[in-house]
Amino acid sequence: MSKITLTLAGVSLLAIATPSFAANEAAEEQTNAAKETADEDIVVTGSLIRGVEATGSQTIAVDEKAIAIGGASTTNELLSDLPQVSGFNNRFDNDPRAADRLQVSRPNLRGLPGVNAATGATTLILVDGHRMTPMGVDQASFDPDFIPPGAIQRVEVITDGGSSLYGADAVGGVINFITKKDFDGVEVNGTFEVGKKYQAWGTGLTVGKTWEGGSAFVSYSLYNRDELLNKDRSFASRGQWNAAGTVLSPSGTQCLSPVGAITTWRSFGAGWTTNAGFTGVNGPQAIGTPCDTDAESTFLPKLERHSVMAGLSQELSPNLTMDLKVNYGRSSIESSAYPLGDTISEPNPTVLAPFGTFTTRAAVGFSYGANSAYVSRKQTGDIEVYGFTPEFKFDAGGGWQVKTTAYWGESKAKRTLPGSNREKLLSYIAAGQISPTNVAAASGAVINDILDFEAAGESVQDLFLVRTIVDGGLFELPGGEVKIAVGLEYNRDGAKTRSGSFAVGAIDSQAFRRTSRNVKSVFGELAIPVFSMLDLSVSGRYDDYSDFGDTFNPNIGFNFAPIDGLKIFGHWGKSFNAPTALDGVRVANARFIANAAAGVPDPNGELVGRTNNDVLLVEGSGGGLKPQTAESWSMGFEYQPVSAVTFGANYYDIKFSDLLGSVNPQLASVVLLNPEKFIFNPTQVEFDAFLATSANGAQFADINAADVGVIIDRRVANIGAARIKGVDFSANVQVGTGFGDVNFGIAGNKVLSFDITDNGTTVDQLAFDLPDFNMLGYVGVNSGGFSARVTGKYTSGFNTNVAVNQTKVEAFFLTDVYVGYEFSPSLSLRLNVDNVFDTEPPVYRQQRNLNYSGFTLGRIFKLSVNTKF
Repeated sequence: MSKITLTLAGVSLLAIATPSFAANEAAEEQTNAAKETADEDIVVTGSLIRGVEATGSQTIAVDEKAIAIGGASTTNELLSDLPQVSGFNNRFDNDPRAADRLQVSRPNLRGLPGVNAATGATTLILVDGHRMTPMGVDQASFDPDFIPPGAIQRVEVITDGGSSLYGADAVGGVINFITKKDFDGVEVNGTFEVGKKYQAWGTGLTVGKTWEGGSAFVSYSLYNRDELLNKDRSFASRGQWNAAGTVLSPSGTQCLSPVGAITTWRSFGAGWTTNAGFTGVNGPQAIGTPCDTDAESTFLPKLERHSVMAGLSQELSPNLTMDLKVNYGRSSIESSAYPLGDTISEPNPTVLAPFGTFTTRAAVGFSYGANSAYVSRKQTGDIEVYGFTPEFKFDAGGGWQVKTTAYWGESKAKRTLPGSNREKLLSYIAAGQISPTNVAAASGAVINDILDFEAAGESVQDLFLVRTIVDGGLFELPGGEVKIAVGLEYNRDGAKTRSGSFAVGAIDSQAFRRTSRNVKSVFGELAIPVFSMLDLSVSGRYDDYSDFGDTFNPNIGFNFAPIDGLKIFGHWGKSFNAPTALDGVRVANARFIANAAAGVPDPNGELVGRTNNDVLLVEGSGGGLKPQTAESWSMGFEYQPVSAVTFGANYYDIKFSDLLGSVNPQLASVVLLNPEKFIFNPTQVEFDAFLATSANGAQFADINAADVGVIIDRRVANIGAARIKGVDFSANVQVGTGFGDVNFGIAGNKVLSFDITDNGTTVDQLAFDLPDFNMLGYVGVNSGGFSARVTGKYTSGFNTNVAVNQTKVEAFFLTDVYVGYEFSPSLSLRLNVDNVFDTEPPVYRQQRNLNYSGFTLGRIFKLSVNTKF
């Protein structure tokens, strides 16, 4: 197993309080821990056998000291500093534009496609080697941010498929959070963050006690973060780029002053006309000026999160021990927006009137905020999760152990998105009680009645599992003892959900749609030390799902050490990602977005010269889903020619089939690959057909299809296949000086190819707006109680064919600084400065989409203090 300490990555986690330290100390501790593994009664990620390291796979190991140094504020932010994670140098939480649908941050090793479209995930998150309750209204994966930082002992990341051991979802790899088993004393820590128009703070408390034969601890953390708006960061502006690609102008039309056109009609007795030849008729006349509705929208949501974990370990007899863990978490987010508005095209006059009668009809966008009765409501999202994990280990003698783990947990998630009731709006317009061009004149009662409306969703998910693993030695070979682990597992997961558009709070009276399923599994692993220089492993797992059938996934790996200091490793295996229980009860829902068609890539020029610029999105379940499958192999090496120098590399190749997800409407390649998912200039028949597939379609029945530029079918389906090849690399050098120890290191990932195939057509993703190179480098120093480090994170630029008058998006480079001092073993202080040069991400000229590539909050100062007693 190739271990790359995250000292190389220079990452950290808020509220894990450890003394200041040098990078080389963490590296040495990791190396020593690896050497001692074979003598310890522990199981590492990537193997089910005690005292055996994972064979053939690259493993990134993160201990407590390595976690403490870089200043990450959340667990996901910690993981986003890994070059192998798609969020590297990018958003560490979900894009707030999709906060009504994506509540859970899901790490995505290898950047596999479709991760934010499917409910599940292709990177498996484990806690102490077992699954946790999935969460989210429209998602079904565990969010690692709900693990209290003070409870984490270490993190282990396997960057290869792991379904032969762990079952579904381990396609890109496995991230296993190992929590504390014992803690003696009290640890208190706090962190304060400040930046331009931004503050956040966190605190943690861990209390524990050990005694002969047992221990117990409780760890609690609280994290609060301010909201940032797009206008708070100059690079976060959104709108319409002009033809020269140099000016970003606001493009919102649902403004406090109406934006659109007024058409004057004149009756000629037998009908109506807009012919300018008739006196007083001028045809459509533009009114208003577009406003910057995006500026008032959320860049980073307001967040409050509480998390707790408690543990109890007790030796029940000389041969039997018990470990018990209980976890609880609760979070809430809020997102702001420009005052709510609507876009209305009043129908043309049809009722006959006396000759010479004039009337007007409006096709405008407007904001209800123009009325004094308007009350702003924020988009909200709430999650609550809890779980209970008893585990028993029985020493059967002769080196054999029987371990039984049980888990039960439940999550509840709810989200609300303020909206307007278009049916009531149209009724009030028809009655003359509100005018789209003068919303301010309407009565407060009318405004309140129209806005007593929201899109809301709620899901409850539960997981029960029980697993028994027996492992021990079989016989001796020249390289050592052949060991085996075999196991049985039963999973039952259930989901119930309800969603739709109702009066505020009315979702509470809606019935849930419910489903459940079970999975029966058998699995095994052999560790074969053929010679002193060659280790082999063979593993396989059979899973029988009650809803879609069975699957078998094997894996073969090897470690080869021909000379001292050199390790060559490789593996081949199959993995899969199953549709979740939540997929079985989701329905399709429509979303109407005014004036947004310009933000959809149009590689075939289907919107050229047209003014129809609205978008209809249909999202949710497409039905008939089947598992995604993957076949992958990798080979790498790690070489330590001298004790102060270590370097290595790892090549990987992943074939991903039956991709479970939905189309990304921001990529030209996706539009080309999936023409049936993008209907440009739809007819009324096509428009009505998509509304008929949507649970909330009646809300948009008044919309004229002639105003719609494109319908986007984003219902989840098995949409294609992908092939990804790449190389990971790392190096670390330690130099002793008179002042102290100095360390240099790099870690990176280079994507060599990334192809997606659909309908027999293969498109190279690297040619379509995708960076192919991530690298992190650092230099650190340690002297006595003082430690410091400078870290740089680099993401390559890329070519673009969807941006406005732009063919190249520049590279993105950030610099972070850390300084820490340990006053005593019980008191330490550290200061992190993220993005010390306040670098803005590069410009990416996409109409109304995010107009930057990469992500940063700007320069953020983080002061952390820790005390133990």
